[in-house]
Amino acid sequence: MKITSLLSLFFTSVTISLMVVQTSFAGGYHYQLDLTAKLVNNPQKELSAIQMSWIYDKELSAILMDGEDLSEAKREETLKKRATDILIGLTDMKYFTSLLLDDQPLEFAKVENYKLLLNDESRLKMNLTIPLKKSQQLKGRTLEIIVTDDSGVGLATFVDTNHLQLGEVFKTECKAPSLVQNQLAEIDGHAQTTETMTVDCR
Repeated sequence: MKITSLLSLFFTSVTISLMVVQTSFAGGYHYQLDLTAKLVNNPQKELSAIQMSWIYDKELSAILMDGEDLSEAKREETLKKRATDILIGLTDMKYFTSLLLDDQPLEFAKVENYKLLLNDESRLKMNLTIPLKKSQQLKGRTLEIIVTDDSGVGLATFVDTNHLQLGEVFKTECKAPSLVQNQLAEIDGHAQTTETMTVDCR
């Protein structure tokens, strides 16, 4: 079973045993990450970064926070520590995300701005800003945001087009986003799914 990438992403804490994780996968475990994103522009009205908010499902959130101290006194410290662990995993997985501008891949710079929250529904929410190595003009071009989990164990999803915010600058330059979901393959009984959010600024 292909679990190496998933383990590197989520189960960095020594408090979660490998045996428990493997048992969960053997039982058909599948998780979902709901994504909201916003395009960020610089003063030159170029795309300079993408803000992302990943909301983990309740089951995965419970696994990630198992054994952690979420008392009022320790909650902020605990979430800050877990945020660092999750960011390492997300970075290794390239944030489940590829950006293509006119079919050419864009490179990400190092993430410095991130924060982990636990909402009222006991779901973890990871907010982060992913800067581009080089800012890009979108006017007259087409941007594709491609989201997938290569392991096939999880579904990383925008849910719908309302979960991509263009911001004021790109809202005036670009058409409303479109979203297409495709199933690529089946891995160990799990469907590998990819989503492409397209922003047409031509």
